[in-house]
Amino acid sequence: MKGIILFLCLLCANSIYAQTDAIGEFNKHVIEKWTEDYIRVSQYRVKGSPYLLGESFDGQLTMKTGLKTINQKVLYNLMEQKVGTEMDKQLIAPDGDVVSFFIQLPEKFGGEKLDFVATATLGDNNVKGYLNVIADGPKLAFLRQYKSKMVPDPTNMYSKDIRIFEQYNEYYIFVRKTAELIKVRLREKDIVAALAGFPIPANTDFSKMVAVKQAVEFLNR
Repeated sequence: MKGIILFLCLLCANSIYAQTDAIGEFNKHVIEKWTEDYIRVSQYRVKGSPYLLGESFDGQLTMKTGLKTINQKVLYNLMEQKVGTEMDKQLIAPDGDVVSFFIQLPEKFGGEKLDFVATATLGDNNVKGYLNVIADGPKLAFLRQYKSKMVPDPTNMYSKDIRIFEQYNEYYIFVRKTAELIKVRLREKDIVAALAGFPIPANTDFSKMVAVKQAVEFLNR
């Protein structure tokens, strides 16, 4: 039994690492091997894509009305924090508010299903867009936001007009009792403060996302 539990923990850890590593690999691809068109943003020519991992994925949008999309690819614009269906590589905004959605990553990106919720469903907060649910329960949720920013291209540092879209993550703890959405870094100081009042498991390595996930799952029991 212990062997099965250990196997499941390792499997979960590997899947989370694969999702994070996919971002790093995509950023590396943009820097070193990008051959597609540049995107014009203001005065800049930008390499890469504002969309999550540069493409659309199988998935489903759930609207505030309860309606759901069927058999359509989903595009998630990280720069604008907008999600919609894909048509001719363009994002088609749905008619109404999206309260949640999921995307199914292909095997090249880890093969995992990613569930997202709109920040508007998490009470009053100043966070725009959508959060990926890493762990959830009756007391706490551990969430991640996929984001993108324009940064100088390290292969063209002397160029004044070339930038790249760099994708990255930010993390949040949502405390259901107080409806607080707390931004955290993966470090002990931030996580302990966000989980104040909860019996945090000893010897938790808060620098590792999988360890925070497991701690939140433990506290939700």
